[in-house]
Amino acid sequence: MFGSLFSGRRGRWGHRLETTRIGIKGMTCKRCERTVKKALLTKNGVREVYVSRANGVATVSFDPDQTDIPQLTEVILRKGYVPGPVEEKTGETGSAG
Repeated sequence: MFGSLFSGRRGRWGHRLETTRIGIKGMTCKRCERTVKKALLTKNGVREVYVSRANGVATVSFDPDQTDIPQLTEVILRKGYVPGPVEEKTGETGSAG
């Protein structure tokens, strides 16, 4: 059920990164987007977050050695939003920059 949009990427310090898209229900305004983004960025291992209330999705790049998708969905739930389906795709690789 849980998967990664991109797996195998490397972050700034050479850590493996995964990027996943998590559906989110209940966002109605820009403040909702900021609340979700800020909450996800405080989670250890999260490197980048993009939240779109229009699409009802958060795109999250994270170090799987420090966090995982169930922990990310728990962060969303604790902020009062309903995490939805996780998009499962794999394939992109990158290197440290």
